[in-house]
Amino acid sequence: MTFVFFHFLLHASLGLLAALALVTEKAGGSFFKFCSGTAAFMTAAALGLVYRRYGLAVGPRSPGGEAYPLVLALTAAALLAMIVYNRAQHFGWRRATRPLLGTALLLGVAVILLSAPLPGRALYVASDLTSVVLLGAAAGAMILGHWYLVVLDLPISALRRLTVMLVVGLALRSLVVVLVLLGPAHAGLEGMGLVAHGLWSPDGVFVWMRLLFGIAGPLSLVWFIWKTVEIRSTQSATGILYVQLFLVMSGELLASYLRVAAGLPL
Repeated sequence: MTFVFFHFLLHASLGLLAALALVTEKAGGSFFKFCSGTAAFMTAAALGLVYRRYGLAVGPRSPGGEAYPLVLALTAAALLAMIVYNRAQHFGWRRATRPLLGTALLLGVAVILLSAPLPGRALYVASDLTSVVLLGAAAGAMILGHWYLVVLDLPISALRRLTVMLVVGLALRSLVVVLVLLGPAHAGLEGMGLVAHGLWSPDGVFVWMRLLFGIAGPLSLVWFIWKTVEIRSTQSATGILYVQLFLVMSGELLASYLRVAAGLPL
């Protein structure tokens, strides 16, 4: 389970940072500090969990396998970049914020690349990166929706951009899931067929839950989110985004579990 939460927390933190690149500075320093602080907390939790479980010992089950020490070092470096970025926002070091944000994201992507298993690495990396985009868009849009109550002249274009990021992330995530489902036969996919025929399969149940919570549910809400943003009803959009975030987080947590337990990059 340590590996499951390591991936989930890392994806959520990197996604939230990526969403900041699309938000105007009119949102105010408090928004950027809150989001980057949350990202740093999640990264610290991921780092603490994996260090508590594996220490510095290299093993076949540790993230990255033989590259585990490098994964650990890069994750710590990404955490440091997030903390410095947060402080740069606090003290108004405007010239440093973009480079620090880019550094944290690049280090995080390097961790994702090193953590992906060699067999089918391209599909695992695609799954990880689309998970980052989807989690970041859902969390960033939900948080930004609250800032319209704080910053009254915040332009609606900021929320619209994150809504577009959400739609694109959901489309790309769905495409990766379809590629996995159409790929080679897998025990988890066979279990999915058993459940569809009324038979029991633990992996099959989790696959169906992942598809319903993480893909079908968010897709059903996209149109409502877009329309509420278009009519500038930010409070209504934020309420729907709460549900969207819950569904996306549930789906991605199940996807992380299936990746570790069944080897399915869903």
